[in-house]
Amino acid sequence: MDLSTVALRLGLALLLGGAIGVEREIRNQPAGFRTHAILSVGSSLIMMVSVLGAWKYGLKSTAPADPMRIAAQIVSGIGFLGAGAIMRIGASVKGLTTAASLWATAGIGMACGGGFYKEAIMATVLILVSLFLLGKLEKAVLFTKPKRALFIEAKDRPALMGHVEEVLGSLGYNMDFVEIERDLGADIVEVQMVIRPKQGVVAEENKGVIVKKLMSIPEIKNVEIR
Repeated sequence: MDLSTVALRLGLALLLGGAIGVEREIRNQPAGFRTHAILSVGSSLIMMVSVLGAWKYGLKSTAPADPMRIAAQIVSGIGFLGAGAIMRIGASVKGLTTAASLWATAGIGMACGGGFYKEAIMATVLILVSLFLLGKLEKAVLFTKPKRALFIEAKDRPALMGHVEEVLGSLGYNMDFVEIERDLGADIVEVQMVIRPKQGVVAEENKGVIVKKLMSIPEIKNVEIR
């Protein structure tokens, strides 16, 4: 492979990965332009080494050479970067989209390294459309009302969560990302969750009313809504 082809593949990987990184940078995500650009270039380089190495050294070996053997490790190895982008804040999980974009960027770099330029460009366009436009569409159509974080301190009783779900349902909310911590010595349970308005239902927006309804459950000692 001549130098111009190497430069083309690495340069295109840099541009396409950087384009996705710019979108993440605009949204103040932990993995931005540099992370995505370096990841894409690195994936492209590994792809070229994998394919060219198998071709170059496979000819001198009696054993069959698999050109995808090294490149396949990118897909699994990228997991540690994705895990680093995911953060847990209270009952919410942030960074899943960034983790997915890192994984997809590695695939774009691999496509550039393998010489699949059209496929890499098309994938980049679709990913950018997903990040820019589908996020707005998701908020406009699926989640027109804001979600809230709910914290409950209560006595540890088997029927507690059933009562909480029933009360929230009557107020027009669903429960998401429920986390329960128990203090066995004090017989106390702390519950964190995200409550989201049900589709097609007018949910109660007054925090005071929500707290009052939940406090009517005998086991509950304290309620906070953020």
